[in-house]
Amino acid sequence: MKTNQKPGILNFVLFVIVILLAAKCHYSGETIEGIPVTDSYNICKEDYFDFGKMITIGDPNDKFMISLPYNWAIQENYSDTMYGITASNIWDAGNNPEQLMLLSVTGYQTNDSLVTYFKNEIISLKQDKNIKVKELGEIDLKGHNCYWVKFENDDTGDKLINFVQYVKSYKRNEIYLLHSTVLSTDNYMDKICRLKQLANSFELVENNN
Repeated sequence: MKTNQKPGILNFVLFVIVILLAAKCHYSGETIEGIPVTDSYNICKEDYFDFGKMITIGDPNDKFMISLPYNWAIQENYSDTMYGITASNIWDAGNNPEQLMLLSVTGYQTNDSLVTYFKNEIISLKQDKNIKVKELGEIDLKGHNCYWVKFENDDTGDKLINFVQYVKSYKRNEIYLLHSTVLSTDNYMDKICRLKQLANSFELVENNN
């Protein structure tokens, strides 16, 4: 009877929805420092957004290069004698903070292995009461194994979504952080994927000392 079939159909639809949601973000059951390892950062499509005219910026010491939108606000800086870059679409976003996207590249000198450095970073993030570490995982960046972490912070009154990739040079004791930040909105992942597309252009120059 139809009245008997409705619950079965409803249960099937709910089952399909659950499967689709699970497929979008697969949790392996593994954790690092108590934070679940997922592949949610891997769902972004490659080169799906056209930023228009681009500019490639290289480290003055030929350690890395990255391609960024020509019309973005780009600021160069040094940290621990390391060269870094901060870029944002602040001119395009105007007075709408929900459209703002920010990407920074920061280098640090360390004798730690990538995994040790990353675990210490997670421990530090978890100790900050204004930060909620949500998930993390691994990803490849031009032949370099990377770790990434997603965390939220609302110390400014607005919830910010952060994804940070960690990549280490094979030949130098240097680790670079590729930090993407957007305001928490319904479509925040679309903005994160756009920033990831830019972060994926980051390339370490390994043939120099």
